Amino acid sequence: MTVKRFVPAAVALAFVASACSSQALPLPEYASAMEEATDAYIVESQALSETFQNAVTNQISDIVERSDGSVESQATDITKGEMLQYLSLLEDAMGRYLDTISLLTPPAVVSAAHDDYVAAFAGVGGALPEARLSISSAGDLSDIQGALAGSDFRDGQYRLSSTCRSLEAVARSEGTGLDLGCARR
Repeated sequence: MTVKRFVPAAVALAFVASACSSQALPLPEYASAMEEATDAYIVESQALSETFQNAVTNQISDIVERSDGSVESQATDITKGEMLQYLSLLEDAMGRYLDTISLLTPPAVVSAAHDDYVAAFAGVGGALPEARLSISSAGDLSDIQGALAGSDFRDGQYRLSSTCRSLEAVARSEGTGLDLGCARR
């Protein structure tokens, strides 16, 4: 390798090495970054939920007004279609949030709790494709409700809630407030 080629290669290697050895954030900066990402995710997910609920309510109200006798079948189709769209959009939002928080390098004192939270969040997001599949094969409204109630998506939310509260508690025990909106989800 000539010297002309070696220098750019060495610079690129040094850049990659420095990027891989990122320093842990101080706890206050970590808490701030987590809260900022979490607040953005909560706002987006709540807006998606509201849009879903409004769409279903409005469309079903319209078919009830027209009442042509097939209300339950139409309500099922509307709910199923809107739910599948909602869960797909939610999965996208969850993926972006997970990407953001996974890139943070937490301080050692919260590292284990952070990793647990990230894993729990990934588990919930990872259960969405199966939940969508179950919903898509649901025959009626109670089947849709049952598909969600019996899914890993719903079960994973309990673990997520627990790991969320644990991460907040660890940060608080170190003198830094951290609000991940555990109660708002």
